[in-house]
Amino acid sequence: MLLSCYTWLADTIHAARRISREELDYRWSLSSLNERHEHRIPDDVLREWIEGVRTMLGVQIVRDLQTGAYTIENEGAYSENTMQHWLLNALAVADLARDEQLRGRVLLEDMPSGARCLLPVLDAIRRGHALRITYQGFDAESHDFEFEPYCLKAFKQRWYAVGRSSDHPDDVRVYALDRMLEVAPLPRLYTIPADFDAADFFRYAYGVWVGEQKPERVVVQVSVHEAYYLRSLPLHHSQREIEYVPDTTFNSGDGYAVYEYWLVPTYDFMQELQTHGAQLQVLEPRWLASKFRQLGEAYCRMYPPQP
Repeated sequence: MLLSCYTWLADTIHAARRISREELDYRWSLSSLNERHEHRIPDDVLREWIEGVRTMLGVQIVRDLQTGAYTIENEGAYSENTMQHWLLNALAVADLARDEQLRGRVLLEDMPSGARCLLPVLDAIRRGHALRITYQGFDAESHDFEFEPYCLKAFKQRWYAVGRSSDHPDDVRVYALDRMLEVAPLPRLYTIPADFDAADFFRYAYGVWVGEQKPERVVVQVSVHEAYYLRSLPLHHSQREIEYVPDTTFNSGDGYAVYEYWLVPTYDFMQELQTHGAQLQVLEPRWLASKFRQLGEAYCRMYPPQP
């Protein structure tokens, strides 16, 4: 309950950007967490919540001494791909699941993969203890190896662990948690290299697969309608809109937007581009455009004209 109140306070101030004490009390009076039906948050309770938000969630709430308004000092905590952002979202979802009035009214995506192995891997990263993993890749026999996890990454409803294994001691590899059959801690300690940076490791990756290919400039053209989605949810952090031509009339379909990416065009990335169908055309590099042309020809062969 207390952690839910911390989340509510941080999210309420973040959504408002700047909020007076009176408005904060009013919103609390409407909250489902307010089981006592209070019209005002007691001063000592508010101070306790502000401190809890700082220590538990890493979000710094400050009060303007002149106006008395509350703001979030470190807005970066809400930036995507930060631990605080993930934790705040997870807590918000947990609150939704506990709300009886919303049960059956909010449908969430399931993320079942690897949940059993998530905490042991997190604990290994925290304590610096190596793991023994029983792993079974697709179309492969299960086998055991020792593993030193460096970081975790979630992608498309799957968890992945990045680290060094006894199978490939000279490389940093990515392993899917849902293909780990057993995870057991070992007494052996390890140290994450000081020069390992998780964000830098995935800088040119779409998703989790990091190959030996060098990053390339990828340019795609999309319809105006599709551009709305790419603007609101970029495919990659390197995404940049370099040209935009609006439709001449509403929904005429003759407008377009051009986007540039700098990444390694892996199989996962090509699959993602395919989900946009005929609304997206690959312009560069030429080899990638050619591959999509071949895919289009294959689709035509799969669906020949009906007599």
